[in-house]
Amino acid sequence: MLSDDWTAWVRENLERGCTPDSLVRAMLAEHIDGDEVALAVANALAGIDGARSATGPCWPDRFALRLANHATVGDRQVSVVARLERPAAVLLDNVLSHQECDYLIALSTQQMRPSTVVSPDSGELATIEARSSEGAWFTRGHDETIAAIESRLAALMQVPVDHGEGLQVLHYRAGGEYRPHYDYFPPEQPGSVPHLARGGQRTASLIMYLNSPDAGGETIFPLAGASFVPRRGSALYFAYCDGRGGLDSSSLHGGAPVAAGEKWIATKWVRQQPYR
Repeated sequence: MLSDDWTAWVRENLERGCTPDSLVRAMLAEHIDGDEVALAVANALAGIDGARSATGPCWPDRFALRLANHATVGDRQVSVVARLERPAAVLLDNVLSHQECDYLIALSTQQMRPSTVVSPDSGELATIEARSSEGAWFTRGHDETIAAIESRLAALMQVPVDHGEGLQVLHYRAGGEYRPHYDYFPPEQPGSVPHLARGGQRTASLIMYLNSPDAGGETIFPLAGASFVPRRGSALYFAYCDGRGGLDSSSLHGGAPVAAGEKWIATKWVRQQPYR
């Protein structure tokens, strides 16, 4: 069990504005057990500014692939390759065709900009050392191909198309990584306010792999001791916000460094309400 000193340290640092993922990284570096880290952060968040922690895995009620191993989505047969119970996550095969993967890479190549994160204090976007990639954003329905992909993803995740943010394509060169972080907006941070106002909390993410790196580049869940190897056309779905607004701290995840070659992914985030 985590000592009282560490428990107090977690709460004190959350109250002064540190991000949950920064505290998790610091505790893991001290070789503290991952389950104890997740529980300590979740319990602390539950007592700060009304934030609530999820008590169980955040599987959406209508998400068929929580249990089913196959689903027909439009003209594609999507299959489950691997599944985690907590965080609620499934690795899916055949989500995108190879032609769609190539199209998204080609479409993005001339529009790349350094990737950013949300400032916890101001809500503005900023570059950080922990995220070494470049990306391109596309509005919903940018063109016929993207609109078709978004319709398929909405059917797959069982959420309306207008609950999704615009598609983001990301490129990692050799050595590029995204250190462990959360995709949801920490409700205790002032910088989250303007983002939560545009459609509520993020509830789930879908990472689509547009190529197969030669080595490395796995999507990792350090608190679950799990990693998923990118494979062209496959996708990783994971959910982290339950019906009460509770957030699952075990959804801490990252992109491991690309050891050889390069990595291309496309990400779709979905919200509680229509996204503006």
